Amino acid sequence: MKLCTTTGDFSLHANSDFDKLLEISIAGFKYVDLSMYANEASAYMHDGWRECIKKLKDYADSLGVKFVQAHSPAFETLETLDPNENWQEKFEQTLRSIEICKELDIPYTVIHAGVKRNSSKEETFELNKKFYDLLLPTIEETGVTVLVENVGINDNNGRYYLSSGKRLAEFIDYYDHPLLKACYDFGHGNVFKNYHDDLTCLGKRLKAIHYNDNNGISDMHTIPFLSTINNDEAIRALIGIGYNGYFTFECTGMIQSNVKKFDNLKGIGNASIDVIRAYEKALYQTGKYLLSAYNVFEE
Repeated sequence: MKLCTTTGDFSLHANSDFDKLLEISIAGFKYVDLSMYANEASAYMHDGWRECIKKLKDYADSLGVKFVQAHSPAFETLETLDPNENWQEKFEQTLRSIEICKELDIPYTVIHAGVKRNSSKEETFELNKKFYDLLLPTIEETGVTVLVENVGINDNNGRYYLSSGKRLAEFIDYYDHPLLKACYDFGHGNVFKNYHDDLTCLGKRLKAIHYNDNNGISDMHTIPFLSTINNDEAIRALIGIGYNGYFTFECTGMIQSNVKKFDNLKGIGNASIDVIRAYEKALYQTGKYLLSAYNVFEE
């Protein structure tokens, strides 16, 4: 497996995707997940976006790094709980994020399924099908595969979450389209500690992963070995189903946020960039160590 990480690793410490790419490459990563999760796609909502993306691709080539997957914008696709959220704007950014993937030759992008209060499994499936159907013309035109991710800790307020491998597999089979597959987040799965069964259920539907650690209670997105994830079981489960995608980290969000808060408290601006760089290098070495232990590390 080849190591990959997200541009989100520097979302609070770099001004552009160009800067993020440079930082990631310095740490040793050659494969990149383009994060458009936190409104980054808004920077490309103009007539000249294709030229901007071409320059980004050329820059990635000059650094010797390659975009291999992406994460599209996050928003409440079925039930907008935030009165300030502009659903149509986020939807249009999501369409643009798929188009960006085509321009960068990215085969997969994650787009979360939605939840709605007081909805059954059947209604949740039906509502999500209607949502993904809205994306389908762009999905089919670009050939980009959309990945549904396991999210949610438990069902609350009558919401049905696609929180397990079994539920993901059931929805993917229900939707029944070759361009809708699965991404498995191990941090989300660590709450249930059922990686083997989850991945066995997903099988060949699994096209990408997000790898991160947590305390088994909350979604922390920390580096492996800093909390409770069973790395041995997780990696053996991937090998067991013949997973041949990238080993993609999604790890430094909380670290970034906490360090940034400390910077702000002390009034020292962006001095913590050196701390985040150190974490990024440690992340690469951790991934190389993990995969090498099972003889599956690839340059």
